[in-house]
Amino acid sequence: MSRYALSQGSAACAIDIEESWNNAEASGNGASVSSYKVMQRPVQRRERSTCCEKENGNSFNLFALPSECNFSGVRFNLDLVKQLKGDFGSIFEGSTFSRGHWMLLVDAAKGCVTEPPDLSRHPADFTVISFYKLFGYPTGLGALIVRNEAAKILKKTYFSGGTVAASIADIDFVKRREAFEESFEDGTVSFLSIASIKHGFKILNTLTSRAISRHIASLSAYTRNTLRTLRHENGAVVCTLYGIRISEVPRQLGSVVTFNLTRSDGSWVGYREVEKLASLSGIQLRTGCFCNPGACAKYLGLSHLDLLSNVEAGHVCWDDNDIVNGKPTGAIRVSFGYMSTYEDAKEFIDFIVKSFLSSSSYNSGNGSLSRKNYASSPSDGYCFSYSGIEGHPTSGPLLKSIYVYPIKSCAGFNVEKWPLCDSGLLYDREWILRGVSGDILTQKKVPEMRLIRNTIDLIMKILVAESPRCKVKLWLDLESDTNYCGKEYLSLNNQRLEVHVYDDEVNQWFSCAIGRPCTLLRLASPGYKSCLSNFTSQHMCRDVGAKLNFVNEAQFLLINEESVCDLNRRIKANEQKGLLRADIQVNPMRFRPNLVISAGEYTEDEWRSLTIGNSKFTSLGGCNRCQMINLDDERDQILKLKEPLSTLATYRRIKGKILFGILLRYEGCVKEGQDGTHAWLQVGQEINPRCE
Repeated sequence: MSRYALSQGSAACAIDIEESWNNAEASGNGASVSSYKVMQRPVQRRERSTCCEKENGNSFNLFALPSECNFSGVRFNLDLVKQLKGDFGSIFEGSTFSRGHWMLLVDAAKGCVTEPPDLSRHPADFTVISFYKLFGYPTGLGALIVRNEAAKILKKTYFSGGTVAASIADIDFVKRREAFEESFEDGTVSFLSIASIKHGFKILNTLTSRAISRHIASLSAYTRNTLRTLRHENGAVVCTLYGIRISEVPRQLGSVVTFNLTRSDGSWVGYREVEKLASLSGIQLRTGCFCNPGACAKYLGLSHLDLLSNVEAGHVCWDDNDIVNGKPTGAIRVSFGYMSTYEDAKEFIDFIVKSFLSSSSYNSGNGSLSRKNYASSPSDGYCFSYSGIEGHPTSGPLLKSIYVYPIKSCAGFNVEKWPLCDSGLLYDREWILRGVSGDILTQKKVPEMRLIRNTIDLIMKILVAESPRCKVKLWLDLESDTNYCGKEYLSLNNQRLEVHVYDDEVNQWFSCAIGRPCTLLRLASPGYKSCLSNFTSQHMCRDVGAKLNFVNEAQFLLINEESVCDLNRRIKANEQKGLLRADIQVNPMRFRPNLVISAGEYTEDEWRSLTIGNSKFTSLGGCNRCQMINLDDERDQILKLKEPLSTLATYRRIKGKILFGILLRYEGCVKEGQDGTHAWLQVGQEINPRCE
């Protein structure tokens, strides 16, 4: 609202209100008395404001406050409304804002859930409520309650369907509807949503707001007090809670508990990490600033310089930059409603304890992944001793499988040997599917893409695609342009890429395969330079300067089948404890690797470079896993599971990342061969890693 005022030349300012309570003896009448301290922030003006400087006092001013802060849960004493209505000048004494007529707006969207304002006691001119926050349904519907006296001064500057009695298009004439509420009902109202409101009120009337308030207050108090007592092994505090302490005022906090987590060394845990792990446990949290940047900056202690620095670092609302320059950019919020139970609160506390308290057997996620932390048999350098492929004993790790994924996010295929090029495996991720809105489609958005199977015949130079949703296979000539209908440029990862566009017949096949319209694109010049990031921290590297096709981070993903076996043992142990459903078995293909090897458990974490046959590779660190690895297909049906990401999170977490497998860059050949044989990878080749 301040932006509307500023655009018209008015002035605006934010304020902080602190409430203090005097005891009965000090008040002299046997009752506690509250007093308010108002601290005014700098006045905002876009141009020279005159409305606040008028001496005749005829200007109208608006004072807006929430009944409850949606960030911290702090409830404001609405007795302030009556006091301001009676003597506004005493609150803003000496300020230009003390002059003129003052009107008050109470934002009760959050507060009306547990403590609806009594407008006979707190005579606000305008009150806003949210039906969504009251009932949980419908979204996007609320109400504006306006006192009759205040309605007279509201003047709309525009009108739309249903709000006028008559108008003439080519002259300045309009007759508005006489009823106040009719003049604000622009367009067709949402009849179905409005009809559902009576059922929501029926539930509230059955439970009563007083009972709901007591119920929610007990849950939030239990959660808040329990979080406050949590300590790491070294005594460090686990949770930093935001909002005033309950002892400071004789009123309870609201229905939300907002906090951030710290590790045992005092560093912050990113809120996105908490949200990600909570979702694996079936817990939905709200994180960030909750569309309340003022309270967010206040409670997190972020100065204007901090906020501007965060923006310059690339942080914007809804992104994953939860820690910038060592400070959190948002917080974690738990919200309770009338349907919440003690079991819900207890489950959440157990999740925090299990996932974020440091102990002798718990990896807090703040160090480096090291094989000695969890591997059963440590080994260093080249000192491996086990059997490789059957019939081929070896003293070192072996390349067990090679997988190529021609179309990004679609299924890959297994090969015995495959040629290399300067962008990785030949034809790997050289094609993508694009949606009608221009977005690149992936399994995260369209899980059905994993059902599209691709193979490439290097001799025939064809790509074959098949899907259970399509009756016939699709054949594409790799060297002919008969299926192309032109070229265009695509912006991706700060690059302008030239791509081939396929004709309608090809696009219709893929649209049928995934159940939505899409377009197949092929990179016209395979191998563009990556400029994703210059972030080169150990275990979280992103390839910079390498030639890449349509891959997310690097040319290759390597998975160790022995590490997968250890993961399955851990999943099995959780099954036996009754924590998971039975018969969950993960194979290396769940991680969509290019290379599968056989080596000691997690030895790949320590590799800095390696050679496979005559080809040399550099390790770029661990691969950060997301919920896409929880997708599984069974009988051509996509299943969304909690594993293996949930188990990986318990022991493979570092600074908010869940790492499994390593990313590689192809550096060329150690020595030249004949007839191009040096440019091939083949199953069974020995792997020689270096750890320094």
